[in-house]
Amino acid sequence: MADERTLRVSRNESRFRDINEALRRDLDHLPHRPELVPFVCECGTSTCSDIIEVTFAEYEQVRASSRRFLVFPDHNLPEYEDVVEEHDRYFVVQKHADTAALVDATDARVFGPPPD
Repeated sequence: MADERTLRVSRNESRFRDINEALRRDLDHLPHRPELVPFVCECGTSTCSDIIEVTFAEYEQVRASSRRFLVFPDHNLPEYEDVVEEHDRYFVVQKHADTAALVDATDARVFGPPPD
């Protein structure tokens, strides 16, 4: 069972992911997508405001798993997640097993968008 701080970090990451999902949905309606899209860092630090530019394909690769998050380089929190990919512009982190149920449950792609 995850402790309260671990759960808080996971909720922060999930909220940032929700912001990026809304941006992605909005940009889907553009006739011409930009090559690099500015997404917010999905790290667990609630005050982070860093922007990561990635392609739609790179973003979709991260989103293929609800347990993976797009973070600015070195914004990973080793006590809560492992870096599974390192790129010049971004890292991909995967949550530890103790928060898997929480991040799965907060993924709109798995369960649909939250009710208004």
